[in-house]
Amino acid sequence: MRILFLCQYYYPEKVPGHQIAEAFVKEGHQVTVVCQTPNYGFKNTLPGYENGKEEVLHGVKIIRLKTRARKKGLFSLMRNYLSFYFAVNRWARTKASSFDVIYAWSLSPVLYLSAGKIIKKRQKIPFYIHVLDCWPASVFYVLKKKEKGLFHYLLKKVSASYYKSADHIFVSSPSFSSYLKNVCGKKCPPISFLPQPYEEEECKPYSLSTKKHSFLYAGNIGKLQLVVNLIEAVSYCKNEDLDFHIFGNGSAFEECKKKVQELGLEQQVIFHDYVSFGELKNIAKQMTGVFVSLESQGESVVSQTIPLKCINSLTFGIPIIGILKGDGKKVLEEAKGCVFSSSLPKEIAAKMKFLCSLSSKERHEMGKNNQNYAQENFSLTHFMKNLQIYLLK
Repeated sequence: MRILFLCQYYYPEKVPGHQIAEAFVKEGHQVTVVCQTPNYGFKNTLPGYENGKEEVLHGVKIIRLKTRARKKGLFSLMRNYLSFYFAVNRWARTKASSFDVIYAWSLSPVLYLSAGKIIKKRQKIPFYIHVLDCWPASVFYVLKKKEKGLFHYLLKKVSASYYKSADHIFVSSPSFSSYLKNVCGKKCPPISFLPQPYEEEECKPYSLSTKKHSFLYAGNIGKLQLVVNLIEAVSYCKNEDLDFHIFGNGSAFEECKKKVQELGLEQQVIFHDYVSFGELKNIAKQMTGVFVSLESQGESVVSQTIPLKCINSLTFGIPIIGILKGDGKKVLEEAKGCVFSSSLPKEIAAKMKFLCSLSSKERHEMGKNNQNYAQENFSLTHFMKNLQIYLLK
């Protein structure tokens, strides 16, 4: 089968879609990925990709379309979104070869799904959309605004036109289903729950100096991830033999660094650059616990999501401190290796101290519960088996 894998972000950008594309190849399919030139998480387009590039990695043909790099600020973000939107639409109309099926990995923005709509109509082939980030809900969640007004109406109409063009929609969180049905109305395609698989990468060496008890946060450092709250929680643990290691970057990075200086926590809160998932798995072995945090905003469907960080963290084999609600919290509850906190720093600190008070055996049992749950529900093998039931019809 000739599969078009449509996504804006792809390896070496920090998204896991590449393992799905490579799994398709191992199953004997021909896979073509169409994505932007790599820049997400790198501040600039990586050298050698400035003008777009076609390459083959692990059997996957990758067409990287020239895209303006995503930098700081709303203007740069919109320029990035629109440049890829126009580039992928041009490609869909003029250069797309023949495919048997389209599989779109739908992270923000929803705009590039237009290319799938174009190719479906031209080639009369099935179009599947995997929704990992609901539009327009995610836009208003980030802006911290209610879903109403002319802007919401227009975004809802645009999003609905793309969703309704699909033959089938997969959602990464159960709560997305009712929201998408509301967005699409009576012509909503069939919807199935299919959570993301965890990243599968072997442990890689990483040297890290830690105290008796260490806590981990890894990923995007934005306001929604509550990293400032986690830092403030450490200030309630100044007399404890513990430290907090933060791996990643994001819009709230500078605010977090200032908060560390303000609270005099330079010896307990340590910042690190992004590392590979294999290195993270090795780092986690030294940790007392890992944070999975997401700000809750009322009844927004985005607050109900199962973050990939939640799924990946289960595989570390250590206890999790969960600061989230909705479907993500339900997953962690079922895993039975987690404790939960509100976003209040004092309460977060209490959960940190609680994990420190447990014996190594008790923490090991919690971590093992998490790993077992992940293997039973979120493995790549499990994911591919369920996905291909639909794609190979």
